[in-house]
Amino acid sequence: MNQSLSGIPSIYFCGHEHCQPGHSFGPAVRPHYLIHVVLSGKGIFKHQGHTYSLKSGDSFLIKPMDSTYYEADQTNPWEYAWIGFNGQEIPALLNQTCFQDSCIFICPPDSERKLNLRTLMHSILNTFSSANYNPFTLTGLFLELLGLMTGPSIVEGNSYSTQYVKRAMDYMKNNYGYNIRIQDIAAAIGIDRTYLYRLFMEQQKISPKQYLLQLRIHIASDMLSSSDYSITEIAYSCGFKDAAAFSNQFKKMTGYTPRKFREYLNLEKTIYRKH
Repeated sequence: MNQSLSGIPSIYFCGHEHCQPGHSFGPAVRPHYLIHVVLSGKGIFKHQGHTYSLKSGDSFLIKPMDSTYYEADQTNPWEYAWIGFNGQEIPALLNQTCFQDSCIFICPPDSERKLNLRTLMHSILNTFSSANYNPFTLTGLFLELLGLMTGPSIVEGNSYSTQYVKRAMDYMKNNYGYNIRIQDIAAAIGIDRTYLYRLFMEQQKISPKQYLLQLRIHIASDMLSSSDYSITEIAYSCGFKDAAAFSNQFKKMTGYTPRKFREYLNLEKTIYRKH
């Protein structure tokens, strides 16, 4: 059922299979994109000389004319669902997901995404086979599926835990000026806040809350040094609720109030210019 409405992805087909032990396909190429979502069991996926072991909740992407091979486990063969698709906008869409730099999606632990992926794939299958088939509904479900795959993938030399911390840091660097909470950051990258806290303590030796505060103070210090913005403007620009809260946190971390810090920097600049 190929829909070619302009501006939306073309969904070619969907399917589902509970594979027999050792069932395999390939090596072969496809003329379109294909995503498999593992619903249960496990198996392997081979692509460009790499072999990936995948389990329930994980997914793999096959791009047009890429040679791939996949095989169900001998003792716990996988059950998977797939969706074939194409369209000029597909590369741009995939660049917003974990498939930007990888052909696999590893479902994170401590997450509801495994259940959400299963539920969504069943909805896609039911919608595709429905007598009241609607391409817009199907496309919406497909985009929702990609939305669940926006977490980090495992790339060479990096674990998903490292990638989560990096994405959390990037989120903070882009949103420090807003009233964001740690649960907002965790939700944005698709994990639980408790899990995010544990990852930060393991890798950064500080909590995500402390990292965010240090980031805000560091940026505020730069603004005090390089601009004429008022203390209040800097406070709001760096995500503090008011100038008093900003001044209190700034003094705790630097030993100076923002005003004294700026005066000290200005004095240093004056002395430097005289010499």
